[in-house]
Amino acid sequence: MPHITTHDVTLSNGLRVIVCPDNGAPVVNVTVMYKVGSHDEHRGKTGLAHLFEHLMFDNAEPGSDKQYDLYCTKAGGSNNAYTTFDYTCYHIDLPAHQVELGYWLEAERMRGFRITEHALQTQRSVVVEEINQNVFNQPYGTWRKALQAVAYDERSSYSWDVYGSADDVSGVSMDDARGFFERFYHPSNAVLCVSGDVSVDRAIDLANKHFGSIADAKQPIERTTFDDSFRRNGTHTVVEDNVPMSAVFVSIHLPGFLHNELLDADLASTILGVGRSSVLYKELVSEKRIASGVGAYVDRRAHSTLLTMYAYASDETTQAETLAQAIESAIRGFVLGDSQLETAMNRMRTGHAAELQRVSGVADTVAHSTLFWNDPVYANTVLERYSSVTKQAVADILSRCGDPTQTVRVDVVPKELSHSS
Repeated sequence: MPHITTHDVTLSNGLRVIVCPDNGAPVVNVTVMYKVGSHDEHRGKTGLAHLFEHLMFDNAEPGSDKQYDLYCTKAGGSNNAYTTFDYTCYHIDLPAHQVELGYWLEAERMRGFRITEHALQTQRSVVVEEINQNVFNQPYGTWRKALQAVAYDERSSYSWDVYGSADDVSGVSMDDARGFFERFYHPSNAVLCVSGDVSVDRAIDLANKHFGSIADAKQPIERTTFDDSFRRNGTHTVVEDNVPMSAVFVSIHLPGFLHNELLDADLASTILGVGRSSVLYKELVSEKRIASGVGAYVDRRAHSTLLTMYAYASDETTQAETLAQAIESAIRGFVLGDSQLETAMNRMRTGHAAELQRVSGVADTVAHSTLFWNDPVYANTVLERYSSVTKQAVADILSRCGDPTQTVRVDVVPKELSHSS
């Protein structure tokens, strides 16, 4: 397991800077993670966090014609970004000698609001088209949207997906965008993590040079709140879609990552749905042959997490109810042994080690653990923490996964099947 060395400073404007030097290869990653996601939105104004991720690639001085992709490509690097329920991350990979370019580009995003009407109009259209392609025109693409609505009360901002509503995105005004930037895109609401072939002194000097003069927000952020009563249990919805066969998605509620490490959930989901030896694969694919694909994963969120299991029918005659009953039966009939737990732990160790072999993986991991847990070196101890998870803790989660009173469920069925039933 790689050991991450970190150096931690906070600039006078509140920006947290973490440097993770690694001279193994002449590459660097510059990551800026902001503590804002779709959970910070309000009904009627959904999708703003994800839209803003797109807008930040156009946040340049008027007339500068700055193109982030072009700058990075010419320097031999690449850049991207992603939005989650609770945070937004921008990251740039560059040759080590081009590290200052990464600082400059990311500081320009944060320095001030410079979005034009043309950029706003363009990116609204881009995001609406992305929603159409990835949700409504994608086979089985609507299930995530349906799951949020069935898993959470409508008072919760977890009750819509990160994309939000296409109608809401289309209606975002310049005042909406400017207000969002001024509320969330400032130094004390972010972490800058630089990983790779750069000296600590140079990394900190560059942080001061490019970010040090950026003013912090004048007012503290008023966050949306989450209440335990927002969680729903035992709920079920059916979605008709242009799909050839049925699929079922079953989730249980778990604590948010602010309140629980969720390591037992990681192990439980691995045992349930990762690989050919998993509980769901052996039962639904290998033995009963009613599913063509199965899986399980943990969807971490700050205040409330979902562990989701899924199965896609192998033929037109297998209905969603059959898949759901098979999932429940497989879990109820499973007895967790030491060997399954050890196999799951080994999978997690391998996955974490692989992530930390890349400077981008280091930066993303360290930025996240710093932003939310104030613990830049969390990754150095996580494997030991997995080993301390008890069999009983994992078994308790597995038991809940097989209890329909504890789950929420989405069935995606072919339209013609739904109409004929």
